[in-house]
Amino acid sequence: MKKLFLTLGLGLSLSAYSQIVVRETLKDSTVWSSMLTGLPKLTHFYDAEHKSYVLYYKNLEYQYITDVDYIDLGTKENTIEFFNILMKAFEEKKELTVELDKNIWFLNVSYNMVNISTSGSRFFLTKKNLENILEALSKSE
Repeated sequence: MKKLFLTLGLGLSLSAYSQIVVRETLKDSTVWSSMLTGLPKLTHFYDAEHKSYVLYYKNLEYQYITDVDYIDLGTKENTIEFFNILMKAFEEKKELTVELDKNIWFLNVSYNMVNISTSGSRFFLTKKNLENILEALSKSE
């Protein structure tokens, strides 16, 4: 009976091992990050086939833990469009709703920042952050 369990255990572990696939990791470069805290941070992931921009941010929903989350912004064009929408919301001082990365994001403008929130996530960007991000995007490849 003991040999049966050992044989089954070995067989299951070998079959699980055969499902592991090694893939080349994507290269990345930081396009922009906050000088003060390092977050939010816009990162460009790329290889021969894929090019994607990801915005990392500290989720402000939690007071006592550091929860770093991200938004996959997709292509450079989509990324620029997203930040232009944020800038437009800031300049017009109005609230907007944006669907992005399969979530509905609510943009609310206060004195000098755009508050960005969805179910369970919340962060903000200042006008200076938006200007710096758009400038960094225009200089990047």
